Formats: sequence, C-alpha cells, structure tokens
Amino acid sequence: MLRLPRARRALLWSCSLSLLCHALPVGAQERTGEGAPAGPDSQGETLVTSSSVPKPLLPASRVGSEVTAEELSRRPARSTPEALLEEEGIFVQRTNHAGGHPIIRGLLGHQVLILVDGVRLNNAVTRAGPNQYLNTVDPFLVDRLEVVRGPSSVLYGSDALGGVVNVLTLTPRFASEGEKRFPASARFQAGSADLSLQGSLRLGVELPDTAALGVVTGRDFNDLRGGAAIGVQRYTGYSEYDAAVKVRQRLAPGAILLVQYQAARQSDAPRTDRSVPGDFRVFSLQERDFLHGQLTVSGAGPFHRLRVDASALRQGERTDRFRVSRDRIEREDSNVWTLGLRAEGERGFAWNGASLRVGADVFHDKVTGGATRGAILVPGDFSPRPELARYPGSPTSLAAGLFGLFQMDLGSNATGHVGARAQLNRTHLPEDDRLALQFPGSPVLAASTAQALGVAGELGLQQRVSEDLTLFTNLGTGFRAPNVDDYLRLGAEGPGYVLPSRELSPENSYTAEVGGRFQRGEVARVQAVYAYTFIDGLVTAVPGALNGETHTPDGLAYLARTNADNAQVHAVELSGQVRPVRSVTLLAQAAWVLSTQKRLDPLRPEAPAETEPYSKSPPLNGLVRATWEPVDFAFVEGVFQWAAKQDRLSAADREDIRICPESPGCEGTPGWAAVHLRAGASWRWLTATLELRNLTDASYRSHASGVDAPGRSVTLALEGRL
Repeated sequence: MLRLPRARRALLWSCSLSLLCHALPVGAQERTGEGAPAGPDSQGETLVTSSSVPKPLLPASRVGSEVTAEELSRRPARSTPEALLEEEGIFVQRTNHAGGHPIIRGLLGHQVLILVDGVRLNNAVTRAGPNQYLNTVDPFLVDRLEVVRGPSSVLYGSDALGGVVNVLTLTPRFASEGEKRFPASARFQAGSADLSLQGSLRLGVELPDTAALGVVTGRDFNDLRGGAAIGVQRYTGYSEYDAAVKVRQRLAPGAILLVQYQAARQSDAPRTDRSVPGDFRVFSLQERDFLHGQLTVSGAGPFHRLRVDASALRQGERTDRFRVSRDRIEREDSNVWTLGLRAEGERGFAWNGASLRVGADVFHDKVTGGATRGAILVPGDFSPRPELARYPGSPTSLAAGLFGLFQMDLGSNATGHVGARAQLNRTHLPEDDRLALQFPGSPVLAASTAQALGVAGELGLQQRVSEDLTLFTNLGTGFRAPNVDDYLRLGAEGPGYVLPSRELSPENSYTAEVGGRFQRGEVARVQAVYAYTFIDGLVTAVPGALNGETHTPDGLAYLARTNADNAQVHAVELSGQVRPVRSVTLLAQAAWVLSTQKRLDPLRPEAPAETEPYSKSPPLNGLVRATWEPVDFAFVEGVFQWAAKQDRLSAADREDIRICPESPGCEGTPGWAAVHLRAGASWRWLTATLELRNLTDASYRSHASGVDAPGRSVTLALEGRL
C-alpha cells in the first residue's frame, strides 16, 4: 500500500496522485430503483416499469428532474457530483477535487438526502456542511440520477428537507427484455486539466431468467490546473479504485430477486483548503462497501406491487494531518456500519385513478473509530489518544418509520395527493470521559439514550388548465433527527470550543410551493416554480460553560449545541426548452435563492438574535445550452454557464477560508461565466465524446468551494462494446 509514503511526498514537494477509471451507459435501462422525479417531457409524472407493473415515481404536482443515460454519455463527468453540474435547480459545491455536494434550494449537508438505488447514503455522522460521500459512487456505474426538489421526508424520512438525489446504477437485463447492452465493454477517459486517466471494464451475462453485470474501474487524478490567473492547484490529486457486481434472478413469474455489491477505495485525497507547505491535511483513505438485496413481487396479496430492500453499508474514513515542524501525524479514523430494511407496497384502485403506497423502514447505524498520534519520520508507530476521538466508544442510532402516500384524480383534469410519515429515532450515547481527560476535574458524561420523534406530511394538487398549461401547488413538511455528530462532536469549531450536547430535538421544515408548466409536445416546454421554506429548531452552537468557566485555557469560548436558530428560504426556479427545428434543441434555466437565518451570537450571549444570510447560500446561477443533432448517431453541443456574485455572507461564511481566505475585507465570491463545447458520435461498436471546457480560460470557483474550476482543457471519452 502506497498511501502514507505518497502523502509524505505530496507534503514535501506536492507530488501528484494516480490511477485509472470506468464505464457509462448508452441507452435506456429498466428502472427498478427507488422512485423520484419526473422526466422533462412527462407533464410532471413519470411511469417506469418493474415486473410489468407501472409505478408513478412522484405525485404529479411534485417538482423533480433527472439526468438520463443519454445525457450522462454526452457529458463525460469526472465524478458523480459533477454529473449534476448542469441539472436544473442544483448548485454543486466542491471542498476539494475528491469532493462534491449538491445544494438544493440553499440547503446542503445533512439537510439533503443522498440515495444509491433507493438506499440511504446519509448516515449517523453526516455533518452540517458539505461532505464527500457522493463522490465515492463510481460515475461509470451510474445509469441515471433522479432529483426531487423540496421536502421528501414522507417517503424517505430524516434529512430530506431540501430534497433528494437518487443515484440509480446500471442493472442487467434478461435476454427477453430487449437489446443486449452488457456482454462486454470498456471505457477510457482522459482529461488535460488534471492529467487524469480513467479506465473501466464491464462484463455481463443476459439469460432468459438470469442476468449479471460486473464492473471494475480505476482512476488517477493529478493536480488540477485552474484558469489563466490560477495555474496548477497543489494538493488536489488523488487515486481511486471501484468494483461492482449485480445479479438479477427471476424466481417465478412476477417475482425478481436482485443482489449487488459495490466497493470504492479512494486514497491520498488532500483537503485542498486546509493544506499548506509544512501543514498538510489529507483523506488518506476513503472507503465504501455496499451490499444490497431487493425482492420485487407483482400481485402479492393485497398489493399490485411489493418491494423489499435489505442493505448493509460501511463507510470508512481516515484523515491525517502532517505537521512537519512538530514531526507529527495527527490521525483520525471512523467507520459507520448501517443495516437497513425497507418494505413498500403499492395498490391501484379502479375508481378515479387512485393508488396507495404504504411502507415501513428501519435503519441501524454503529459508529467506531479513534484518534492516534505518530511521528512522520517513524511511520507506523502510533499512540492512541482517546480524549481526542471524534466520537467516544461505539455510539449507535436506530430509526424506524411508517409512511403512506395516497393519490387520485379529482375530476376535470385535476389530480391530488396526500401523504404522512411518523418516525422514531433512538441514539445510544456511550459514556464519555473525553472532557475529564483533557480538562482534569471535568465530569464524565454517563451513558444515555436520546429519543426523537419525527413527523412529516404532504399535500399537493395539480390542475390542467388547458391542453398545454398545467398549474400545481404543494404543501409539505420535513424533519431532520439529531444524529451522532450533533450529540457528540467535541473540539475547536468556528469561533469556539464545542461541547457534547445531550438535549436536542429534530429540525423541522415547512414548505409552500407553487408553479406552472407549459408544454406543447416536443416543440416547447417552460416551467416556473416558487418555493418558500421555513426551518424551525436549527441545531446551532450557543454559549456554554464547563466547570464554571466560559472559556478554555486557550481563550476559546465554550459552546453547546441546541435548537436555537431558524431560517427562511425563498427559491425561484425557471427553465425553458424549445426545438425550432427537429435537429436543434435550445435550453435555458436559472435558479435564485434568498435565505435568512435568525442566529444567536455565540460570543455575545446577552445580544438579541441577529438576522443574516443562511450559510453557503448559492448565488443566482444558470446556463444556456444549444444542441445540434444532424444525424441520429452524432451531436454537437455548446453550453454557456454562469453565476452572479455572492456577497450575502453569514458570520460563518466570513470565517470560512473557502469563501474568505484570510481577507478581513472579504466581499464574497465573484461572479463568473464559462463556455463549454462538446461533440460525440457512435459508429457500430464505438462511442466517442470530446469536450472542450472553459474555452476562454476563465479563472473562477463555485461559491463555498475550496478548489477552483478547471481552466481551458480537453476531455476525451471512448467506449467500445461487443
């Protein structure tokens, strides 16, 4: 294993990292994943087929979109988060080259839920800020991405306040289900911006009642070159290996069993914004292991369709901080094991097009890890430091919920839906002696169990005013149950020193959404949406005390987390698409968020609550895209992408070096514009795509990111199939 030696070389002379990459779909796939948004030409409702039973992905009035298999093949994305860069209503933040997190309607982190094939990727330690979990999903394994904008806790439970991103991976087909897609294929992708190489091999078996698919991928990313005024960005390269196998078996007519395993290994991914010569921080290892079984049955008792998912997910992380002047490596390890079980049944009724979805789910998380210290010059000799562990002992979390969603026609071209969920969350907090070890005389916190009840509801209506025009409105609530990170986080954070908190309640959101959709066949489609969200009981840090003292010996204020803040978010989303002639498609979209947060100043407990922008709120942004398809097997596409200046900053933003890098007069993130051009063609067994990014070599970064966007560069993707 080369992880520690490579990290040292990156520390001492900024060496780059290396590896290969993987494969992507061309063509449609049977959609057996957990439901989500409507496609662009669906009048708000998408029907997919699993075991020959149509299944509505979303109530007709809900707002969603998808990145299709065809779009993925045309956009040679370097990572799964970057596959969302041009998606409506999505703003992608990147702390480092190995990260990337979607911001939906101004919300991110543990307020946006990420799913893989309908199974939660969020876990008990998903933090408030952006995280790197989505980047552990192999983009060449992705068949499509579904996005739901707005609260989705009724179907998916905790964390789905801002929305849901569901990553649906490639699924093998039976021989009777259509054209062969996976007998054998290989994909190669290279990029000049980071001198990256990615390669993937895919092998499939398609029999009448058995289908299987295996994928192996490797990738190597070197340091990323930004625009003309930026140049090469040190501490950005990393390596990755991925593997996956998926098997489908027809057990009986209408009964299909799917079993899959996915593995991801990333190594030596620097924390770009926190790395300087002599003090280098790196994700030495990022791991994900995912075992998933799914049984789908048609005509099961009272249900027309029954689906049961069982899953086991392990997410591991090792972070190292190399402090050269002290000859010291400061290491933190954490592992989260998640076991999940979800059952969902759907029944249609003969009257008024009614349908009912009911189900239950339970997820259990166990967190392990620790902190150690060692010498750079004497590798492998690490001493445990339990007082510095991110989480003490082995905390666990259990979430169990019941949900239902009812839809029906209301006559006169109107449809409506109503849904509800109740969920119980129990978090076991082990005995915690970290304070006593660091500050002698401090109390040892006894083991305890925290309980929180989450409740969500949803009500929606869609009315077709004319053949082309549809209006819709939705009312919905969401919740986020406090997790292990909320209860047990200890250490310096922001302006103070955060103490563990034992008394927390769920965050709750309340959203009202109105919109309209005009669609005239394939010629024109326009959609406008306005949403208002109020979030109550935000978990925040307020002044606290330890042993009668309000500050640490180093002068940092003690802070304790509590449900003290609230926020308001206004979001406007506009999109339009026209086809003036059959071979040309023009698309434009824009998104705007105005957010405010009522926040207590943790350093001035006597001061009244302040009103400020919500942290990391994205600026006005959008794109214009023109696509020309002169023939069925080739295309040319141009993209103009832009974002306005973001100078509405919270106090936390001004202390965030990703936004205000040591600048006392910080004015926020400048606006930017970039132009991209791509073209592709398929001929017999070969598909080729060429992308020219940032043609003007503009120097820019997305708001709240720790790494600048690529400068003028070329990406070449080749896929060969047998």
